[in-house]
Amino acid sequence: MKTPVPGIHGPIALLLLLLSIAVVTVVIDRGRYWWSWWRGRASRRQQWERVLADHGEPAAGRLLEDWELEMRFGEPLLQAAIVLAPLLGLVGTVLGLMQVLASLGPQLLLPAGANLAGFGQVLLSTALGLILSLIASTGLFANQWLRRSQCLRLQRLGRAWAPPA
Repeated sequence: MKTPVPGIHGPIALLLLLLSIAVVTVVIDRGRYWWSWWRGRASRRQQWERVLADHGEPAAGRLLEDWELEMRFGEPLLQAAIVLAPLLGLVGTVLGLMQVLASLGPQLLLPAGANLAGFGQVLLSTALGLILSLIASTGLFANQWLRRSQCLRLQRLGRAWAPPA
């Protein structure tokens, strides 16, 4: 009798897959956003100076708020993934361990000819959850750092900018 090798499957695998797709999508989107932000920095600075010259500080503040809102896109999802991914991984591991213990029988003995190395796959869901959490936290911290640095830079430009005489 061949014992089933526990691994990642079922609803936990589906949840981890969906969460990983969402995280990777947001991280790629943020990378594209910041790439286009960097490429359009000269036109954005001109727009910033034009708003300051034509409408003053209140309008520039609203523009900065709009830009900051664009910059924040996806951060709540990444924050949720940082917490949920390891927890989903642990749930998957616990369910896998329950299957392993059930396959060992009431005496908790390995069946004859059982491959013990395959039972290490029980920890696969925890590893995937931790990796996904690491990707989400890296994407979140990078986005937050870029957002803060660009907003500070624009605020400094606004304070240093003097309207033409």
